[in-house]
Amino acid sequence: MTSRPPHPEPARTAAPAPATAVLGDPRAPRHAVVLGPVMARWDNGAFFRQAAEPLLASGHRVTVHDTLSLLRDGDDLKALANRWARRLQDDGAAPDVLAGNALGGAIVQTLLDREWTHRAKVLLLSGPTVADDELNTKLERIAAAVGAEGLAAALRLLEEVVRGPGAAPSQPVAPQHPAPDEELAGRRLATGLRLLHDADAREPVRNFPGPLLHVYGEQSLLVQRGHLTTGPLPAHRLAGIPGAGMRPHADQPGLTNEAVARFLGAEES
Repeated sequence: MTSRPPHPEPARTAAPAPATAVLGDPRAPRHAVVLGPVMARWDNGAFFRQAAEPLLASGHRVTVHDTLSLLRDGDDLKALANRWARRLQDDGAAPDVLAGNALGGAIVQTLLDREWTHRAKVLLLSGPTVADDELNTKLERIAAAVGAEGLAAALRLLEEVVRGPGAAPSQPVAPQHPAPDEELAGRRLATGLRLLHDADAREPVRNFPGPLLHVYGEQSLLVQRGHLTTGPLPAHRLAGIPGAGMRPHADQPGLTNEAVARFLGAEES
């Protein structure tokens, strides 16, 4: 009787590696993990450098992740959040601060029903807890523009709703020849924005037992006060930044950093 060789196991798809930037002293005693916003192209953490100042000053090293770097075809918000949960758990010790900006903030809030997050302080920069019809419509308008008008047009629409009040309208000049990665960048942008459709993390946020701070621009045309939820605990707080749009950390960095420093200091005292 002839024996057959064992049937080979199907090859497993390797988990994508996140794109990451590390700010501060890698030997710092505390660790802050940040999930970034939707970006057509990853900026290596530049978006968070000013916002990182109070974290660095309070003894944290800061690991900034490109939230979309773990995205796979067919993912919805929950699937992407589950993948980030596995990745962050695989990284070892739970972070001392878990932060997210915009889409990254929505992902963080989705994770707050996991016990390992309950040891962290949670910092959210314009991170929607819930997306209503108005937010859905605005995001879809920008996402649809990628296919209908091109990436440059979609980025102009995005800039219109995220720039702070009084900021001069940006008028990016479309290149004569599309960049080699323009199709991929456009797909990233559209897919990332659509992940937020009907987002709803109200239950995990309300039940989160630790300190939590929402920072948002009072004059934002995109994520606004009505898209944010806190729980009943006094350690859940909202900080509206006057004179700021969707990017309070860029529009009013001093006021934003003061709010974050007060939050960190209050919870440490």
